Amino acid sequence: MPDTITDNPLVHDLYHLPAPVLTAYLNPPSSRPGVDDTDLRLRSLVADLRSAGASSDALEALASVLGTLEPGRPPAAAFVGTDGQTRMFPLPGAEVGDQAYCAAVPRVLPMLAWRQLHPAFATVMLDRAGAELVVQPAGGARALRAEVAGPDNVIGRDAPGGASRSRYQNRAESSWQHNAGRAAEVVADALAAAEADLLIVGGDVRAEQYFLDRLPARLRSEVTIKTIPGGRSRDGSRHRRGDEVEAVVQEYVDEEALRTLSRVQDRSGPGGLGVQGPAATIHALARAQVEVLLLAQAGLGQGSMAEAGAGADPGTAWFGPRPTDISEHRTGVLVPGGKPSHARLDEVLARAAVLTDADIRILPPGLPEAPPHGVGALCRFAVS
Repeated sequence: MPDTITDNPLVHDLYHLPAPVLTAYLNPPSSRPGVDDTDLRLRSLVADLRSAGASSDALEALASVLGTLEPGRPPAAAFVGTDGQTRMFPLPGAEVGDQAYCAAVPRVLPMLAWRQLHPAFATVMLDRAGAELVVQPAGGARALRAEVAGPDNVIGRDAPGGASRSRYQNRAESSWQHNAGRAAEVVADALAAAEADLLIVGGDVRAEQYFLDRLPARLRSEVTIKTIPGGRSRDGSRHRRGDEVEAVVQEYVDEEALRTLSRVQDRSGPGGLGVQGPAATIHALARAQVEVLLLAQAGLGQGSMAEAGAGADPGTAWFGPRPTDISEHRTGVLVPGGKPSHARLDEVLARAAVLTDADIRILPPGLPEAPPHGVGALCRFAVS
């Protein structure tokens, strides 16, 4: 089962910020000498938000927190309530252009899209003596590295001739197997500790096979295992490894999203667990029925929007204070003593999903088989 990208309590907390909420994604200052346009970029974002009616307290708090970004640090997402309460998240490895929003809900989907692209995983490069292990925690945190030394001395491939040849080869095979077994133990423990569902394996082909044979059967069935070329030795593959690992992780993320989409499509229909299109998905969210919300990637993390004054159109939805207060129409949300709010459709759907403990999967762009309007859901239970 892939990482859940919505289970962070800090994400839940964003929906308690008093609206309208300011959201800003900003890259750090350039690390090149004499090049720093951060102040200019920040002033441009603040000007957009001020014209959308953002409060002075919120703007002052946003400028203060984004002003703490330093050269060489990762991009950041900042969320500010109208009373000046601030939440800030670093986004290591993110590729999100500067953007700012003022809306009734925080703009969390660019951050969740980044989180989906950074699952926990482990990379192990094997040879007959042991392994080199890199464990990457979820969310792009600092990777943990370790060398795994096998319990047996390495015996080379070249064997003496005569009657001792077979005995020597058997000793060599036994040594390699013991070392692979030790590597399998360490990797299994590391995967469990990191709650990782992806294992990337490379290195000596024979050592790799011994290693895979000795992984616990449960782990082999629950973890996705992918291979990359190259080895531990200085064979020239090391400088390509980062790109190869990144490509494998992207492949894994896309496969998991497409697998969820397939489950939604296979189970769609009257009384089924799959729903497609905004209307059916909204109705399922209003019943706290959704297990995984599916959203197309189009439009995530692009441009700059001041949405506080946006009118209700097909791209918006209405919501109230409770997690299940969600509707396509203003009259579909009853707020005793108050009025419902509205915001862009995908973010209102995300709010309902997060607050009802559903996960979110963001689909790769350009899918011809994507659900209607890029919206669908896999449900926990069916309703006739």
